[in-house]
Amino acid sequence: PLKYRMLVGMVDCVFADIAQPDQARIVALNSHYFLKQGGHSVIAIKASCIDSTAAPEAVFRREVSKLQSENFKPLEQLTLEPYERDHCVLISQYRPSKKKKSSDE
Repeated sequence: PLKYRMLVGMVDCVFADIAQPDQARIVALNSHYFLKQGGHSVIAIKASCIDSTAAPEAVFRREVSKLQSENFKPLEQLTLEPYERDHCVLISQYRPSKKKKSSDE
């Protein structure tokens, strides 16, 4: 991202389908540079590319946890079964706005 940071502006959504073992780190790094606060990410996770020895559900949980530690709030997770085995799509919001408490009292 550092090579093209000055060429690309802030975006509303980051989409990643890269099948890399460190894809959560890659998405987080690019989001820190390019994704607007409150923007969304759509990530295709292929469990066997991250850890072929673990159960896919465990891999998905770990990836969600990694993204949560980078200020992502998971909104929806969908498995791609029966079309793609051990794949899911994760939709999340980046740096969601804090809800303001109403002072109507």
